[in-house]
Amino acid sequence: MNELREAIVTSAVCKNRHMLHGYLHDALGFPDYYGHNLSALADCLAEAGTPLLVTFAIDAESLPTDMQAYMLKLVQVCAREALANENVSLIVEHGLS
Repeated sequence: MNELREAIVTSAVCKNRHMLHGYLHDALGFPDYYGHNLSALADCLAEAGTPLLVTFAIDAESLPTDMQAYMLKLVQVCAREALANENVSLIVEHGLS
């Protein structure tokens, strides 16, 4: 059985896009060629053959202004891929739904 890989997204990893995608890459075990953008995230989640859980435990208002809209897009990408791939799960605890 494949072990669950989990990313818990908090404000500590959302200072900027580079930091956020680096964290997702490491936490979810994405391949080295991961493109560190929303399109690459969608691709990796769509291709996930092992269980992945992405938890958003963050209040959008606590994010830098330039990251607020980006995080909403990121949650939408994760939600879409969670619906399409049974190996992907999403939890939104507060503030981004």
